Amino acid sequence: MDLYKFNCRIYEDLKHFRDARNRLQNMGLFLLDNSLRETTVATLRAHTLENKFAIYDEIKKCGIKYFIVESFTTQTRIGDLFLEELLKRGAELSGAFAFSEVWERMEEGVPQADVLPIGLVKSKNFGLKNLILEIDLDYHRIDYEKFTMEKLCGFLKDRIDWIRTNLGADDGTLILVNLRDFSACMASHPERVYEVVKYLSSLPAKEKILGIAYEDLGKSFPEEIGAWTKTIKRLMEKCGWKRGELIFHVHKQWGMADSTQLNCLAMGATGIWSGLCAEGAALGHADSVTTVLNLIRLGNTKVQGQFNCQYLRKAARNVTRITTGAPPAPRTPIYGDRAVDTVFGFLFSDPTAQGGFDLCKFFGLEQDIRITTMASPEMILLKLEKVFGKDEKFNLEIATSMKEQILKNAADDRKEEYNSKVGLALLFDQAGGKMTSEMAEAVEGDLKTSQHIDNLIAEIKEEWDIWDGRDGEIDDQVTFDHFYNGFMAPYFGCYRCEDSQKGLRCLDMDSDGMVDWNEFRFYLKWAGREYSEVKNKKELLDMAFRKGLIPAMKDEILKTREENGK
Repeated sequence: MDLYKFNCRIYEDLKHFRDARNRLQNMGLFLLDNSLRETTVATLRAHTLENKFAIYDEIKKCGIKYFIVESFTTQTRIGDLFLEELLKRGAELSGAFAFSEVWERMEEGVPQADVLPIGLVKSKNFGLKNLILEIDLDYHRIDYEKFTMEKLCGFLKDRIDWIRTNLGADDGTLILVNLRDFSACMASHPERVYEVVKYLSSLPAKEKILGIAYEDLGKSFPEEIGAWTKTIKRLMEKCGWKRGELIFHVHKQWGMADSTQLNCLAMGATGIWSGLCAEGAALGHADSVTTVLNLIRLGNTKVQGQFNCQYLRKAARNVTRITTGAPPAPRTPIYGDRAVDTVFGFLFSDPTAQGGFDLCKFFGLEQDIRITTMASPEMILLKLEKVFGKDEKFNLEIATSMKEQILKNAADDRKEEYNSKVGLALLFDQAGGKMTSEMAEAVEGDLKTSQHIDNLIAEIKEEWDIWDGRDGEIDDQVTFDHFYNGFMAPYFGCYRCEDSQKGLRCLDMDSDGMVDWNEFRFYLKWAGREYSEVKNKKELLDMAFRKGLIPAMKDEILKTREENGK
């Protein structure tokens, strides 16, 4: 195969991807929020009434119109009490949905219609008009030879008619049918899915419902369930149901959930039903924040008009904390503490360095002004005003003196840091400034915690000396490889990449590939001053890398590229 055929083959093979990407870039998204329900399923901490209201507030702040409020049972759950309180407060519930079974009991493998499902009963009592009717098409207790798809569809239609008659005949009601065991049934009895989808799609225009919901427990491959999605959507449209919603929900289970969810949207799904964060059963689920942000990074502007997208990250973090009592896992994409590191830290693949989507900029997370020997007096003045606020003592004259003091300290071989409140205040004092009360308080606080931080740095130095001594001599320098293995590995996936090595110039790595202890200690001291609440050396290292070294490396790379005209 020559180069021309090679390129032609790539172009042809990527046609499917181009079509999928184009759809993701241009589609609107029907989002049915499930934060009030999904995040409490299979968790160790049940929601309290206060939790419910806090999550409800987060949903509203995101500008999400539709949300699932409860899955009713015969027991009085916290969701029942939450609804009662919402009604007392006069909350607007036109976008609220509840789950309901289609049948309540069975005899000899056949569902019976004589008992109204509790979900319908309670929805009527609470005045809810929007329902998600759940059906199983591959349930072992149902005899599908007796209870045929024709009978099932008739049964389903009776429930739909009941809802419209009793819950919203005058001003309308929104109904979704959830194929709860969709993937299992498509794998073993696709004809059952076909019959139900065809029936719902073929209803007269005035009798059509809002759409179909479907879900996967996380076992199916993205391509597999994507193909099923495409087929279902095609069937709906061929039967005249072009405006019917097809919304998807997937659990993490085997780690493919987010990819699967995006693939289903690319293949024809019109929306998702999921929580703002990934908490939930089966190791969690594909959350809406991750999906929406992926659409945005691909260039989708429609979703930005539908939701308050700048708030989504904060909402996901808040709902996680409300649900679990703790913040998201640090490496959680989009809304974990380390999510911003992927912008600043993995320099060899940083999309922002190539003009791509900037997660920090989108969420308004600004890079801090870093004070080094390269900082101008104007930068120093901006830093003073940002950290301590405007003050008549802060002017270009004192900022110039601070710049000169930085250079003098460097010439005297004094390794100081100037980016923490304490470091900046001490520099201001050294340059002849009279410290403000806030500066004095910062320095006084540092005196109280400095011994603890010094002890942690001493512990880290002990580890450093172990790596330092591997070449037979302890000289406060370690090789790049040893520095990576001893300290850097948790934060970088490709330390030999050119950009990563260039970035480490912020540690004054010389041409022999050595890292100096005094430069590393600079970042540890800064982290200890700025985050004095750290409890142990692991937390101190974490702050030094995430908040100090990684942003500094990003600056170094950008500076190098500017110098090279790239």
